[in-house]
Amino acid sequence: MDVQKVANLFLIFVLIAAGISLVIGFVVAVKSTNYKKGYICTFISSVVFLLLIVSWYDKASSNIFMGTIPWILNVIAVIIVLPLYLLVARFIFKKATKGQKGTKKKITG
Repeated sequence: MDVQKVANLFLIFVLIAAGISLVIGFVVAVKSTNYKKGYICTFISSVVFLLLIVSWYDKASSNIFMGTIPWILNVIAVIIVLPLYLLVARFIFKKATKGQKGTKKKITG
């Protein structure tokens, strides 16, 4: 594997993880009608995915001797974009659950 392929796979894995985290959080937010629960699920899953992907990236880049500067720039760029992604996710969940607050019926019996 060459340097560019490893860097491209890193970005692809980050995008896939972001999509999966967003879906997990959206499902939790809609099912629970609480955007905060969805946001917390998205936050936790995205951090876990990020740690796993950075761990893989570290091993893959050391096998091909990528160098320090490209590795740091790629990882820092993802870490900088993460809060923006989480902020957008929070607004999406808040908007999706806004009208659902009173629709959930309690079952007594």
